Amino acid sequence: MRRISFSLADPKCGIQIAYSSDMKIGRRKSDTLLALVLTSTTLSATAGGAVESHDAIRDTARQHVLANADRFPVAPLVKIGRLDSRLKLTACDQPLQAYDSPNGLNGGRGVVGVRCPGSKPWKIYVPVQVALMEPVVVSRRPLVRGQTLAADDLSLSEVDVSRLHKAYFTRIEDVSGLRIKRAVAGGTTLHAGMVERENLIKRGSQVEIVAVADGLQVRMRGKALANGGKGDRIKVKNLNSGRVVTGTVTGSGVINVLE
Repeated sequence: MRRISFSLADPKCGIQIAYSSDMKIGRRKSDTLLALVLTSTTLSATAGGAVESHDAIRDTARQHVLANADRFPVAPLVKIGRLDSRLKLTACDQPLQAYDSPNGLNGGRGVVGVRCPGSKPWKIYVPVQVALMEPVVVSRRPLVRGQTLAADDLSLSEVDVSRLHKAYFTRIEDVSGLRIKRAVAGGTTLHAGMVERENLIKRGSQVEIVAVADGLQVRMRGKALANGGKGDRIKVKNLNSGRVVTGTVTGSGVINVLE
């Protein structure tokens, strides 16, 4: 964990305001560096005067995220960072207002602005963490390189997708039948770069071309001009006519062509 801290001093009123956060530095560095922005022209804390509740400030930020839940693909889980106990803001004589940071409201770590529009205005950025939990495909057990995945090798697990930076899968059927490109541990979230289609046809191999026309099915010998997995469209040469056509790989050594 890293702590972010800074202090601002107002020589006119002899007040020094300090901030510290124990939240990890996230990928939105600009938001993290702006975890709390206070200015001496918009912030004042009078000695012995009423101060604004930290709970009220944090709850205002939380309600802002929840009120904008429709911006996210799934219902957000919101965690609000703590404010430094030494931070004392003048109690606002108007309802607190919340607003987006310049980087907007997104999943993951960021900040939400809270301001006092009253007679002694101030503003502050409150650190927030927005988790977007969604069921994604993970390995049920350790997998070895080159293994063809079956449905029972996989399971769905709730994961915070705001932390995932690569394309992930949400349906087991989209992964079943693919081949794992490297060994992975059990419970690993699978992404598109970790799997590939198993080649059912190799370039240069003899294949069976199945042509369908007017309800009739004709089979002939051909030569594959590319590798292909199930569902891939590849070119194949008809060994009888010498004609090159494009067809869909439907099985091991079988290519379907619509005439």
